[in-house]
Amino acid sequence: MIRRIFWLLIFVVGLGWLVWDGLERVRREAGIRSMLLAVQTALQDYHVDQEQYIPRESLTGAEIITVLSDFDFLPELPYNPWSGTQWKLDGKEPDHLVYQTDPNFETYALRALDPKSGAVVMELDSESNPSLE
Repeated sequence: MIRRIFWLLIFVVGLGWLVWDGLERVRREAGIRSMLLAVQTALQDYHVDQEQYIPRESLTGAEIITVLSDFDFLPELPYNPWSGTQWKLDGKEPDHLVYQTDPNFETYALRALDPKSGAVVMELDSESNPSLE
């Protein structure tokens, strides 16, 4: 009897962990999607106003959000899906967003990277991936 209860408990804990992990992954992906869309909208507004994308070939997430905030294209700081809070821009929180542009500042790419492997999780760019749909 005790053995059955033990194995049932192990099964329930394992199942709970799998469900929790799946929900956490879905929450993180939704946060990444929302953050990418907010930054993309601000970046496109910047492009319309300045007639070019941000004139730096590569920026971290905190750097691009700082530029877009300084130019008032981001009305509020977006949610940082890796820290679980609003972006703080202090350089101390997880930052796995990368912005890149071409040498003429005519195209862009926003990439969300996996914190462990560095692989691209989601990408928006002005050429082949303009939408997350």
